[in-house]
Amino acid sequence: VKLLQLSRAGNRFRVEHYAVEPLPPNAVVEKNIVEPEAVGEAIKRAVTRSGSRAKYAAAAVAGSAVITKVIPMPADLDDDDLESQIELEAVNYVPYPIEEVNLDFEVLGPMPNSAESVQVLLAASRAENVEVRA
Repeated sequence: VKLLQLSRAGNRFRVEHYAVEPLPPNAVVEKNIVEPEAVGEAIKRAVTRSGSRAKYAAAAVAGSAVITKVIPMPADLDDDDLESQIELEAVNYVPYPIEEVNLDFEVLGPMPNSAESVQVLLAASRAENVEVRA
């Protein structure tokens, strides 16, 4: 487990806290958490060792467990309509039943050569992949 806490000053970043904590053998196999309790204990040890007092953290789902796709969407949709439209369109890009996945998206900007569309990055992962990390 690797822990890194950064702070930002202008355009520069500074390492505030850092720790590396080993995992027991086979706690993670091929980027899949097999023993969540052991991984959780290693995270606790890393936080203690680092001295961080942060209350929030980000954890990543392995690349092979995440589906990403850049899709076009109408530029004139407000946030709520955009979210609804993406949920409807996601079934065309995600090979799992939509009720079994967690979805997120980010508007990247205008589509090249098309003022009426925007590029949206769609990210999806099976809910079980997200839940085991949470």
